[in-house]
Amino acid sequence: MKRTGRKPMDRLNGYDSREAMWAVIRVLRRFTVRELYGETTLDISTVRDYVVGLERSGILAPLDGTPLAEDGATRYQLVKDVGVDAPRVRRDGTTVTQGQGRINLWRTMRIIKEFNARVLADAASTEDCVISVATAEDYIRHLHRAGYLKANGRGRYLFLYHMYTGPRPPMIQKVKRVWDQNLKKVMWSEDGGGNDGE
Repeated sequence: MKRTGRKPMDRLNGYDSREAMWAVIRVLRRFTVRELYGETTLDISTVRDYVVGLERSGILAPLDGTPLAEDGATRYQLVKDVGVDAPRVRRDGTTVTQGQGRINLWRTMRIIKEFNARVLADAASTEDCVISVATAEDYIRHLHRAGYLKANGRGRYLFLYHMYTGPRPPMIQKVKRVWDQNLKKVMWSEDGGGNDGE
């Protein structure tokens, strides 16, 4: 494959290293670590670690039967396309579960559009990630303050589509503020006001 110029990650439809690489993997289908590296703005060790993790988890397979080549020459093929969301795997192939609840809540809000805490918790829970009503209530409260949601009365909220800033869920930080990972900015802080009462 002809090496192209290094691409900014927004051109790769990626919001971090994992998403950027996965977007390219789904397009190429067959590639080497070096070819994948040539299509991203990432360090080659980051690319190699993710490819190794995907191979160990069964999502990628080496075409020549020689796994985990460190020289970047092994050609891999995508054997299990799990969809647009990048697999969250470590180098040893195990799944990263930290933060999955917030990812599920953020994605589900956009899909179901109107909800209360119980409806959201039920819709966002999976077999591997059960979300409590209390967790959903806390996330709703913070995102309402930050302007992502509009109160519809009777404890229900509407997701404001124009506030979908990207696939990474807003973070509730210990310093009592909402940090948008897509915009890389504070959307609400306890000492700076917000959208309470709207």
